[in-house]
Amino acid sequence: MALLNWNKRLSVGVESIDDQHKILVDTLNELHHAVMQGETRNSTAPLLRSLLAYTRNHHAAEERMMTNVNYPELKQHQSLHRELVQTLQGFLASIDRGETAINVDSLYRLRDGLTNHIQRVDGGYRAWFAEHGEPLRIEAMPCHTSNVSWFEAKSGAGFGSEERS
Repeated sequence: MALLNWNKRLSVGVESIDDQHKILVDTLNELHHAVMQGETRNSTAPLLRSLLAYTRNHHAAEERMMTNVNYPELKQHQSLHRELVQTLQGFLASIDRGETAINVDSLYRLRDGLTNHIQRVDGGYRAWFAEHGEPLRIEAMPCHTSNVSWFEAKSGAGFGSEERS
């Protein structure tokens, strides 16, 4: 069973952003599946890294699209993006230090945070984009969720690499 199913309430009305949000939902569901199967931190932490990496890439693409249409709330949106990434980074760091583990409660918080951000924050630009024209389609870098994070897949670095994004 999926943790979060894509539905029209999650649509922001911009196809490329919706497509990116679907990838975030799929990645979260893959992480949920791994946790429910009892996978170890060696399997779940890379999935969380992938979620973080794709989140960063999605935010950058979304912000470029907002810039293209002079979205007036861009600065506030960027601030919320930074807070979200910092929260994910802190959670991942805590996992890497062995202080916490990814569990069902943390997955519910991730799901609720993603849903809230899409519906309330991203939903706020729906009317602006409709009135000012849909921005140019900007893709987020792909995310490899199985076994390697986006950074590691892109750079060819192994999990033992000191260099991480």
